[in-house]
Amino acid sequence: MGYKHKRGLPDRQAGFTLVELVMVMVIIGIIALPGSFLMQYLVQSSVFIPKQLNMDMLAADALDIMLEGDSQAEGLRSSRNITNIQSNEVTFNNQDNQSIRYRLAGDKLYRSINGGADALIPYYIPPAGVTVTGKDGSLFTYYDDATDGTAEVVTATAADVRRIEISLIVVSGSGLSADWEGRSEQSSSIAVKKFQ
Repeated sequence: MGYKHKRGLPDRQAGFTLVELVMVMVIIGIIALPGSFLMQYLVQSSVFIPKQLNMDMLAADALDIMLEGDSQAEGLRSSRNITNIQSNEVTFNNQDNQSIRYRLAGDKLYRSINGGADALIPYYIPPAGVTVTGKDGSLFTYYDDATDGTAEVVTATAADVRRIEISLIVVSGSGLSADWEGRSEQSSSIAVKKFQ
């Protein structure tokens, strides 16, 4: 008897079918789509949040210097009398007999002490890329103390000022979070003591 070779079916190779590959690609696409939006949000937030915090800090420090002062000069809280008022400028004498002027010019905030050179406040504000403005084009709003108890806006006489409202806006670039920029609007008000 001769040996008879039995011919069998070839072994099937392990692998993916086209349908399986398409399904895997669809599943990966479904998972990756929200992941890409999350990744974009995380990257954008890692740039936007520090810029926003910097704008908040710049605005807060500028208001603090104007109201309280610093090691160079006392601020509006220690004013003896107001000598000049404009929508973006105020000049006053403080309790140390210094003449202080705060003014907004060229999208930056400046302080002059005793008629000296203008200095940026806060001093660490970048020279480019950050703008400082007032709300509705006016940094300062002045009020008097009317006899009927209501406060009215003062437009001409510095001696009548009894309260000053400061509205400050600090913007990095466009200020839009979609552009990864920051914007801070802060305001404060201070009573001006009437010294005789």
